[in-house]
Amino acid sequence: MLRATSKFDRCFSRALGFFPALLGLLALVSVAMGQTVPFQDPRPTQQMIDEYHRVDQYLSKLRLTDQRLILIQRYLLRPLPPNQRQELIETASRLYATQLMTYADDPVRSKHYLDQVKEFLEANPSADTPELQVMLLQADYNRGESAAAQWLNDPTEIESRKTAAEIFARIAPKLVEYHRTIQTRVDDKYIFIDRMPPGPDRDQLEADNEKLEGVVGRAAFFGAWSNYYLTVIGQNVEKERLTLIAIDLFRDLLDLKQDAGEGAAPWYERADPQRLGLQQEWRARALIGLGMAETLDDDLPDARRCFQFLRNGPTPAEIADQSEYWYVRGLLNAGKTDEAAHFSKQIVQDIHGTSSPGKTSLCVLLANAGLREGESNATLYEMGIQGLIGLAKLGHHSAAVQLMEKYEIDLEDSPGFYMLWLVGQQKFAEAEQTQSDADYRLAQDQLRQALASPEAEQDLHSSSECRYTLGWCCYRLGENIEAGQYFRDAVLGLKGTNPTKGAESAWMAFVSYQQIAKEEPRYGLRAIEVLEDLKRDFPDHSYAQKADYFIAKLQQSRGSMTSSIRQLQSIQPSDPNFWSARFDLCNLLRQKIDQAASDDERQELARQLKDIADDLRTRLKPDSAPADHTSRVAGCLLTTADLARKKFLPEADFAKYVEQARTLLDKLPAEDRTWIDYHYQALLLARQQKQQGEVAQHAQWLLDNAKGTPYEQSALIIRALEIDRLVDATSSPGENLLQEGYDTYSRLTKHLGTTPAALEKSKNAKVACSKAASFAEQLNNWEAAAKPLRSLVEAYPQEQDYLQRLGRAEFQLGNYAASLPHWRTLLAGLDKSSPEWFEAKYHQLASLRETDLDQARTVLEQFQLLHPDWGLPPWRDKIKSTAAEISAAGPP
Repeated sequence: MLRATSKFDRCFSRALGFFPALLGLLALVSVAMGQTVPFQDPRPTQQMIDEYHRVDQYLSKLRLTDQRLILIQRYLLRPLPPNQRQELIETASRLYATQLMTYADDPVRSKHYLDQVKEFLEANPSADTPELQVMLLQADYNRGESAAAQWLNDPTEIESRKTAAEIFARIAPKLVEYHRTIQTRVDDKYIFIDRMPPGPDRDQLEADNEKLEGVVGRAAFFGAWSNYYLTVIGQNVEKERLTLIAIDLFRDLLDLKQDAGEGAAPWYERADPQRLGLQQEWRARALIGLGMAETLDDDLPDARRCFQFLRNGPTPAEIADQSEYWYVRGLLNAGKTDEAAHFSKQIVQDIHGTSSPGKTSLCVLLANAGLREGESNATLYEMGIQGLIGLAKLGHHSAAVQLMEKYEIDLEDSPGFYMLWLVGQQKFAEAEQTQSDADYRLAQDQLRQALASPEAEQDLHSSSECRYTLGWCCYRLGENIEAGQYFRDAVLGLKGTNPTKGAESAWMAFVSYQQIAKEEPRYGLRAIEVLEDLKRDFPDHSYAQKADYFIAKLQQSRGSMTSSIRQLQSIQPSDPNFWSARFDLCNLLRQKIDQAASDDERQELARQLKDIADDLRTRLKPDSAPADHTSRVAGCLLTTADLARKKFLPEADFAKYVEQARTLLDKLPAEDRTWIDYHYQALLLARQQKQQGEVAQHAQWLLDNAKGTPYEQSALIIRALEIDRLVDATSSPGENLLQEGYDTYSRLTKHLGTTPAALEKSKNAKVACSKAASFAEQLNNWEAAAKPLRSLVEAYPQEQDYLQRLGRAEFQLGNYAASLPHWRTLLAGLDKSSPEWFEAKYHQLASLRETDLDQARTVLEQFQLLHPDWGLPPWRDKIKSTAAEISAAGPP
């Protein structure tokens, strides 16, 4: 026997074990490995064909398509009758079509098969079947789509338009015709299959026909898109007819055909976006194509319905994100610039900082399509400006600036926040290149003008982005006080939409204040405040991990607190820094109270702080004051309320100053950080007054808005106790309540700690950890239960309850080796006649069955000697069943 010399031959050799009659064939195949010319095979034709079918059937079962193609090509070298030869050629054509379809999205594999097909067709022209042509035309389609996109994005690309038009004019009618003819074959084949008896032959035909259906779908998909593009870019074409062809093909693909007959319900009334299969990318893109074709057909209501279905269905997120882009692209392709501009303006107005590829692509499209013709078309130009605004709102300032430079857009005289902001960003980018103080001042002036615009107050995120850049301008100019304030103010609008930049802004505020803290100690205090806020707002950021170190350094370097207080008290109302000085004075007095040696001293300092808070509230004009002043006055009032709660001031002042703070905060947005302090103090006041409804209300607000802050802990404790009460009040708590219990106690453990040291030190930490595990156990979430239980067992290695629960959790997770030590510890310490001991024995046996069968037999023998009655229920039957499984595993 000849030695197998290729992957195909090795596979062929394995087949011989099943087909002894093929021994002679293997030799012939090996000899033919390098042949490309016919050779004589003396055997009868039918014998060769029978052998081919047997080997091909085997390779087909193994799904070795490449080997089947090699087999066919080698048999085609033999002298076969024309009908048998054509059968092999058609099979090869079908297999090549399948491979091209399978690897259509893999450029390397796709090219490999395209090269093979080209060579095969040259040798066998009759292999040029419709299904193979459909797959070959897909490569042409890809080239045409690329050329069309180049022209649509840049109408000066005339050659690209010409190339695309030529390609689509050639392939569009072919794809439509192939779709029709192959669909007819598929339908006829199913009629034939339905008449066949069940069995492998019917199954094989059905599988082949399903693959052919895939080719039909591709012919429809690429045929529809080809007709759409031909309508958009073609010249001297029947646009109305081609558009209707595209619509019919897209609807056929999606099963959205309009019912015939007068009075029939519109297609969209019986369409369900959940049942359109939109989770498949090609179906989602077919729906996009249908919407764009409906736009070409001047049916905007149906077009909008298509894109609404796209957003409402189970569409992949990255495609749903592009829906607005494709809707506007379709409007522009159809020449509906007024509709595109109107729709785009609404979309840009609703952008609030969260960027995505779809939104970014839409804004770039608007800018390019609108600005390339200059101001000659006012509608398009305004749409282009909206694209720039959208990019700015998304934080893509450099892209917006590049587009402004590309189209030579001068916005310096444009009114409005967004235009002024973009100019400021452009000038800041220039200043970063030149490092010139004069250039930074130009950018600074422009950004200040932008913030002075009324529009700035309506868009917190964008105005915060503007303040962030303005902070950098001031920092580069050495204006550290202003830089610190701008950076700090920017955090409010950035922390929700762009937390990375929010943390960076907070850190730069600290850096700015730190640089002047030595000359002016009160800014050291402000730097500490910024770091405390940073820890609260961004607890997981790396900057937060550094905060405590720098806080300690600042506190050491601030010198005498008494002298700082005296200096701040001397600043008069006429001084421009009066308000800042008073806020710093409140903070210093609060720190001084904590360090005071006696209650008398604390009460005197508290009275001074109260006087300052009252004075600030009287001076403040909430309707016209800067939001930062209102927020910080409210903070001083809440500090006063807290001192009253601690009895350093009259107790009646607690409620009084909480209410005064609330009155001021009502003037501020919900994102203002002082709201957290208010709800915490209001929570403590409600508890003191035994107003349980208000306690729950404030606790819930803190749970929703104060995650990661120290105040969250109090709210979590209150909610956890309420959940425990609700659970205890029913014998079967619902899954939602159990899940909330787990979530609440899990969050609480992050405050109290889960390390062994924390659990040993704090009873509350121990209880919270155990409760979190308990709720997870009730939810059968064993992975979530095991994590806190492992910490508990590490801290309390002899605690029966924790050992049992962790043993069960590890067992449920299939961590049998990890489960065993816990059950062994329990077996050594429990009463050997107790149900708990038999539970431990059962889990020990069951774990050993999975990890050490020999040891399982030994333990089982010892158990049977000591407990011939198999123990106590309910573990008796479980142990018996496990014993049977161990015995059934066979002798050692």
